[in-house]
Amino acid sequence: MPAPSAADSPRRTAAPAARRYPAVAATVLLALPTIALSVAIVLILGAWAGLWLSVTAVVIWVFAGVMLFDAAWFTPDRARFAKASGYRRPIPPEDEILAVAWGNVTSAPGVDGWPYSLWVEQSEDPNAAAAPSRIVAVTSSALTLDPRQLEAMLAHELGHHRNVDPRVRLLDAWIAMPRRVLWAVCRLAGRPAGILGALAPCVRSIVAIGMLPVAAIALTPVVGRTAALLFVALLIVEPLTRGVQERRDEFAADRAAVDLGYGRELAAALRQWEPADLPRLVALRRRLYGTHPALAPRVARITARLGE
Repeated sequence: MPAPSAADSPRRTAAPAARRYPAVAATVLLALPTIALSVAIVLILGAWAGLWLSVTAVVIWVFAGVMLFDAAWFTPDRARFAKASGYRRPIPPEDEILAVAWGNVTSAPGVDGWPYSLWVEQSEDPNAAAAPSRIVAVTSSALTLDPRQLEAMLAHELGHHRNVDPRVRLLDAWIAMPRRVLWAVCRLAGRPAGILGALAPCVRSIVAIGMLPVAAIALTPVVGRTAALLFVALLIVEPLTRGVQERRDEFAADRAAVDLGYGRELAAALRQWEPADLPRLVALRRRLYGTHPALAPRVARITARLGE
């Protein structure tokens, strides 16, 4: 489906910054299970391995937070973040394409494009990302899209940056560090299931569910039955709330793109990327734990916001 022309997508003014506050409140509320899980991980580590290891973990956690805020907010080091994320600087003619597209996106009243830095990720998958230190990255494949669709992707990522104060996002990233380490270890243990292809996520989920009672039994002698059961409950609830938060952020970024005048282009791009039908268990897992909502409801909400 060809992308509509610029005349087909009336540009609206950018949403005022005051609208960020409900988003901030919702982000903090949905982050509470992550806060509790991170604290529980440190406390259980201390109960299991001793006070000194627990203190060491807390010191490392705090130091990492200080370094994160320093590099991403107080003295931004975008090159470090970009390199760590696998991004590179745009080369000719990528730099010109991005400059023109970004200029068009940020020409709406109330939108300032200068604080952001544009980068490229080498990938055959047309995609884009909003990273710390006000980085906006697009894949090399996305640069071959219709100019209006590229602008729609950039508008979506700009929405991620503008919808929630970046300091809140950094705080959330710091709080989530212990749980990120825990889930990284779990993913490493689940890698052998990758030989099962598309069914691997479901097999990993089933195994993880089966391990929950084992975790409760193993932790009971260390922290007591009540604390062990609470920790297992957090292991169940936290991924659900994290998924809700991340999917909510995607819908909010879509709304921002619509309000900047790119609703039809974004909807057209999403329709092109609609995946083939997935097995029911895989689809259910993505619906519960996925970081992105299904494309059909995203398109439906975009269309509704356009009044069509």
